[in-house]
Amino acid sequence: MSILLTPEVIILFIEDLLLLIFNTIAVFVAYKIKNNFNLNKTTQEQYNLEKQTYLASYIIRFSLYLKIISAVFFIYTLDKFAAIIPGAMCAVGAISSSGFGLPLIILKLFNIYLYGVWLVLDKQDTNREDYPFTRIKFKYFILIYFFFITELLLQYLYFFDINPQELVSCCATVFNEQSITFVGRLINMPSTISLPLFYFIFVLLVYSSLKKQVILNGVLNLFYLIISIITLIGFFGTYIYELPTHHCPFCLLQNDYYFVGYFLYAFLILGTFFGIANAVFKSTLNISLEYCNKSLLFNLLYFLLVSFYPVYYYLTNGVWL
Repeated sequence: MSILLTPEVIILFIEDLLLLIFNTIAVFVAYKIKNNFNLNKTTQEQYNLEKQTYLASYIIRFSLYLKIISAVFFIYTLDKFAAIIPGAMCAVGAISSSGFGLPLIILKLFNIYLYGVWLVLDKQDTNREDYPFTRIKFKYFILIYFFFITELLLQYLYFFDINPQELVSCCATVFNEQSITFVGRLINMPSTISLPLFYFIFVLLVYSSLKKQVILNGVLNLFYLIISIITLIGFFGTYIYELPTHHCPFCLLQNDYYFVGYFLYAFLILGTFFGIANAVFKSTLNISLEYCNKSLLFNLLYFLLVSFYPVYYYLTNGVWL
């Protein structure tokens, strides 16, 4: 069966086409608003721009929320490919089937944060009577549009680059200790280094959250995101699988493991997003979002959940993996 004819890929193609149309319309409106919007004016042009602002904002909100949801659906689609691509046992095999796979996944994760910042900025703007950030948010959307187009192109290149007849490497090969790839070496960082670093950054994260040190907290959240992914794949995941050689970041999403990956990734992304967004708004617009507590809550939930598995394994079996 051709990859391009699977229902999931067709759905993604249709969604991308619709969003491309909507966002292209919105970016032209955004350009006009960026250059001409001024609440102090009482001209007919300003009145028309105000009406277009509402319409464009709704279109962008709908598009960005849908793109965030579709990122989850994309991972689900990759997992479905495991039944089609030879050698693939999960989404890792599907990603490794094309050179565009890893850059696409990284860009999708980056864009989730990028889209989230716009949605927060939009909320801050619409909650104030003088709409102080209207021009800024539409200027920012023009930047987002280029990342959206880049993601779109990468996704099309990825799907068209997959050869369903070619044998691919899956997680056992990609994340093994002999891997010569940069990703393999990074993930296989010795736990004697990665684990103390993970817990040390978390302690600093708690401190900066409680002390409301917003900028420091944002920087720490970025490092916490990176080290959390490394330790999840390299160490904590093995206790979830109860297998020292299994380092897959996507099998966590399977029914066999009670879909725990969805909770882990949701907690991690939300926690780090609130912290990073807090720092971005404080440093650029001098806005206090009061997101430190939200960031701490979700980061704590991730920390407790991911730490539960090695402790539970040790209490049950009396040994470490």
